Amino acid sequence: MAENRNTYYCPACSASLSIGNNVVLTVKKENGEGGIIFLDSKLGDYTKVKHSSLLFEEGERVFLHCPVCRKDLLCIPDYNLARLMMKDENEEYLTVLFSVIYGKEITLVIKDKMVHKKYGKHHDEINFENLSFCK
Repeated sequence: MAENRNTYYCPACSASLSIGNNVVLTVKKENGEGGIIFLDSKLGDYTKVKHSSLLFEEGERVFLHCPVCRKDLLCIPDYNLARLMMKDENEEYLTVLFSVIYGKEITLVIKDKMVHKKYGKHHDEINFENLSFCK
């Protein structure tokens, strides 16, 4: 199996969040429970690794943060998406937006302020016109 060559970075502090084929983030639920979560770094793969005591319900919003600077990764103005920077196998820097709603499979790769690629079975539920000011 080919190794994923995408590397992910915090948009606030530029820290590398990639370890092997995982993206390491801190997660917090609305009730205050939290921990570390590992997301698969392959675009379109929605596999997650977390502690067994951290349970999420379908449709629940989670809050993702950089484990280095602790900055919130929400894509404002759309509070249903998080934002990371990614360097792909061609050494190109791109923005990756992905859902923070548990069970929603949405990933958008942004290049030159346009949607370059879409992943996930729910990707058509996002109107990118409203995300042009994502910060």
